[in-house]
Amino acid sequence: MLCALMSYGCSTVDIRPNVERIEIADAVYLTLPKTEEITDSLDATQVLVVDFEEQSYSFQAQLEVRPGKITIAAIPMWGGTLFSVTYDGSTLRTQGMIDTRGVNVGFLLADVLLTFWDPAWVSRRLQGAVLELSENNGRRTVSRDGEPVIEISYESANRWAGRTHFKHRERGYELNIKTVGFFGS
Repeated sequence: MLCALMSYGCSTVDIRPNVERIEIADAVYLTLPKTEEITDSLDATQVLVVDFEEQSYSFQAQLEVRPGKITIAAIPMWGGTLFSVTYDGSTLRTQGMIDTRGVNVGFLLADVLLTFWDPAWVSRRLQGAVLELSENNGRRTVSRDGEPVIEISYESANRWAGRTHFKHRERGYELNIKTVGFFGS
């Protein structure tokens, strides 16, 4: 695996056409935006720490949203691009130094949408669950049958500022996100 990560000469491409929704938990779906619904322009630079199965992984992420397209790039501490995910309203494309064909990269896109998109938009797009908001303590919770599946907490009232904690109870991973740069409309 380390050889694969350090080899810039090798790159894999995975293209998944006609992606309309992502299963974010057992029997819970998030319907993705269509091309014409991706209208914002923004750039965010974030530092992520992913905790999964008693291991931690750190990298920088660059989120770029342009009309009709969302791109997320994972940048390791040594530079280059570990992988990138691009969604154009129907096709999910992954390219990078690691082989992501066995991984549902749609989870990463769904996590970004759940965490940073407008809560009313997210609520309308959930199937099999509800989004609960607590404006007083900066929390979002995706619940299925009254039980929390995903919990998101924000350090700041502005979800693009400060630190964000994302916990997926069913899949057993956590994301600690610090937005270090943001420019958007």
